[in-house]
Amino acid sequence: MDTVSEKLVVPYEGMIVIEDTTFAPGVYLFKSGRGITIGKSGITLNGNGAVIVAPGKKEKKYSFRGTGIYSNGHSNLSINNITVKGFLLGCKLMNGTNLLVENNDFSDNFTDPDYGWGDGDPDGALFLENVTKSKIRQNKGNNTWNGLHLYQCDENEISDNEFSHCTNVCLKMWRSSRNEVTNNTMNYGIRIAPGEVHARDSTSVLIETGSNDNKFLHNDFTYGGDGVFIRSLNGVISTGNYFEGNDASFAHNNAWEVWDTGNIFINNKGNHSSYGFWLGGSDHTVFIGNEAAYNGLRRANAPEEFGNAGVAVVNGSSSHFIMKDNYIHDNKSVGVAIRFKKGYESYHWVIQGNRILDNETYGIYLKHANWIDIAGNEFSGNKLGDIKKDENVTNCIERRASRTDQAPSIAATISSNKIYINEPINFDASSSHDPQNLSLYYRWDMGDGTVSEASSFQHTYTKPGFYRVGLTVHNGKLADLTWFDIYAVEKGEIVGTEFSQEWGVKNSSETRFTRISADCLNKVSGEESLKIVSNDELGCIYFPQTKVANWNLEEMKFISFWLKFEHETRDGFVNSQMPIVKMATDSENYQEFLPIDFQPNWTKLPSEARNGWIYFEIPLKENEDWKSHTVGNPQVNKINYIEFNFHTKGGNYYIWLDGLMFT
Repeated sequence: MDTVSEKLVVPYEGMIVIEDTTFAPGVYLFKSGRGITIGKSGITLNGNGAVIVAPGKKEKKYSFRGTGIYSNGHSNLSINNITVKGFLLGCKLMNGTNLLVENNDFSDNFTDPDYGWGDGDPDGALFLENVTKSKIRQNKGNNTWNGLHLYQCDENEISDNEFSHCTNVCLKMWRSSRNEVTNNTMNYGIRIAPGEVHARDSTSVLIETGSNDNKFLHNDFTYGGDGVFIRSLNGVISTGNYFEGNDASFAHNNAWEVWDTGNIFINNKGNHSSYGFWLGGSDHTVFIGNEAAYNGLRRANAPEEFGNAGVAVVNGSSSHFIMKDNYIHDNKSVGVAIRFKKGYESYHWVIQGNRILDNETYGIYLKHANWIDIAGNEFSGNKLGDIKKDENVTNCIERRASRTDQAPSIAATISSNKIYINEPINFDASSSHDPQNLSLYYRWDMGDGTVSEASSFQHTYTKPGFYRVGLTVHNGKLADLTWFDIYAVEKGEIVGTEFSQEWGVKNSSETRFTRISADCLNKVSGEESLKIVSNDELGCIYFPQTKVANWNLEEMKFISFWLKFEHETRDGFVNSQMPIVKMATDSENYQEFLPIDFQPNWTKLPSEARNGWIYFEIPLKENEDWKSHTVGNPQVNKINYIEFNFHTKGGNYYIWLDGLMFT
């Protein structure tokens, strides 16, 4: 036997690999479903063409069992040139960094085309959990439930893979950020029966729950239930994602369905679907050079009152939206539909340089919309007209511009990142530039009813809270826009939220946890906020008076503070009273404040509050917003601690508390 053959290893069920290993080529049957475990960092597993087969068969979903390759806590691994099939999960890698997973085939593992609605278990081809700075390239994971599933995985490179024909999703991301997804085929993510209207939320790509700042470049996401779905069923948004050159066409429902704010779409395709781009809830969005065509023709699921559109930004807010240089044509009804609701209109848009052609009804349909700037678009062949202004459309500005005209570039600043009430702040856009040296015109909306047409000015906010500031600059033809999300805070002595180590915790049982830490990144007042991480349905934190000098509430009128929150469980906060604030002399003598109407249900909140701060001001006497409940005989000058209670339905949640003051 030659020396090369002596180094080849025959894989076997339950094998633990603790050194560099090269398998002998061949087909190996793992009848029990017990797979291969990697037991050490820094090693290479070279499959050398070996095929590992467990007993699972597509038509017998209960025949799948086990995980083909497994690693937990190991880094600097290389896994390549191996085929794994017939398992519940082809490969599961956890808690590692600098992994190279290359040229493997994880196809034909668990799948369930008859599953109903919901996401099911995380089975299928390749599942990564807490994996960072790794490379996943040139792998296959076809004919499975999930193709590639990323759970809390950051800064990975995912390129040139084929995860296709998946009955749930081809790519799923949960709290996975700053990854780069390039040149992959992730199509036919669909679960549907013949004649079925919807595809049970199956999709080629599913992005959710704080999956932020990822890049998606030149991928094939076609033929899904949806093509790309940015979903926030629990209200935790995914933002800062950049999509360029991707094709999500031929989806059964929406080529692109996006519920979340702050994402960028450049030169993508959304054609031949029920809707091309459905972007309800897409505040702070940049949408340039995309194509939306032939939507609603082959299928037309969930038609709105205006029909099925190429681009529909409806049923959710859409503040500060840039739409330019897109090609929107030959759709069954309108080209572009923009609509939210009375009192919270779609707000502050620039629509220019688009080609909006040959749509069956209108080119642009507007309803419940405010401050829409339309210029320099090419309209032709839209059968019922180019622009339809339906109910409650205000400040819709139309200007003429040619293809050779150029838009100005905004340069806008504010004089401070900390904005206090009753103190003037400078807003300055005078450095904005026009490439043709045309005169510039400004319109600021400060979010408190103030509108200014100056290039620079001072402004003072008089009440604490969130303010949505928009700016449009135009040169008489074309325009640019920008925005600032302003949190105006009150000056005063901050109680406790600068001292996270002083807070105490009360858990409802030994099986629950609540952890408190300082957060210097997420803050609205002072230098840090208080971050609470918990799974306690009756979460409770408290701050004792002994940690703060000069607590005297006899002359105080209000308790005020800011809250930000996320819950990983869908509807985890629904029907929960939160926060409940207690001022206590002791456990038998206290005054409790309960919000009357406020519930942290994301579907009821202003869109900006989904990932921002909410200001609370509690009168120390009962009013129409807070119910006061007194137990025993608490003494205002003998308050020994303040307590915050958070009642939920369980599951992991995050709460940030900042700027706690007595005023």
